[in-house]
Amino acid sequence: MIAFLATIGLCGLAGVLLLCWPLFRARTRFASPAWPTAMAVAVLLPLTAAAIYLWLNHGSWRQAHSSPPPAAIAPLQAAVAEDPKNVAAWLQLGQAYAQLEQLPLAFHAFDRANRLANGTNPAALAGMGEALLLGGDPANNPRAAELFEQALLIDPQSPKALFYSGLQAAQGGNLKLARERFATMLNLNPPEPVREALQRQIAALDADLARAQPDPATAIELKIDLDPALSGRLPAGGSLFVFVRNPAGGAPLAVKRLAVQFPQQIVLSAADSMLPDNKLKAGQPVQVTARLSKGGSPVGQPGDLYGQISCTAGKSGVRELKINQVSP
Repeated sequence: MIAFLATIGLCGLAGVLLLCWPLFRARTRFASPAWPTAMAVAVLLPLTAAAIYLWLNHGSWRQAHSSPPPAAIAPLQAAVAEDPKNVAAWLQLGQAYAQLEQLPLAFHAFDRANRLANGTNPAALAGMGEALLLGGDPANNPRAAELFEQALLIDPQSPKALFYSGLQAAQGGNLKLARERFATMLNLNPPEPVREALQRQIAALDADLARAQPDPATAIELKIDLDPALSGRLPAGGSLFVFVRNPAGGAPLAVKRLAVQFPQQIVLSAADSMLPDNKLKAGQPVQVTARLSKGGSPVGQPGDLYGQISCTAGKSGVRELKINQVSP
């Protein structure tokens, strides 16, 4: 539990830094609407995560502050030893290991349950994803996301899969998906503290989504794709950043962080600006850069894959931006 909260807290802090780094670079005061948004992510998301984690992993809110003693593992180990094909026993063992933060053992138990169920047990799939995600290795995050989606295909109301996939979506900038997953959880009759935490998180996401509505007068429609010649160099656990800049230099006029998937179509506009006095203007010539960051940082590093085009803000039509270069 402590490791989980620390991980979520660091993710929240990382969200603040990602949103505010261009402001530091420009040596500009925090006058952006993105600043309170970043603080909402940093504060509300960990609180929501803590409340829901306790609910998911203990079942009852009244028992949420206790973990099974190590001695409680022995009967579960005996049960699976006596009947190695007992799916329910493997699931209980995986859950107990997870509560004790013995995540590799939890993954093994959930994986065994999943194999016995021929890949059709949503609790096992979600448990595997949880163990990978909480293990703290960012390289495992894509695999964890796949497991959560597999669980939701089987059970669209799997609380654990909804929670963790919503959490990953919020941290990755996919606010619509995050809101959808958290809203679905509200219909599962969670305890009141969890319901209140979800409602606060959804309200924060609604505010972000309202601010992110594209401004048609300054919109830049993009179709972003990856050169097939570079497909073998995709960074594990990376992020896709899209920046709009004035060719003369200065802080970015607009920024978006996206999931690494190709092709994808997006719209940037003045709604994506980070400073009220540094916004895109209709008819403004700009340079757009899409960069695949290996370490998840918006600051370019040698070896990053990127692509650039020049265009005009507000001009109709979809522009193609191909990621076809490697940073020296």
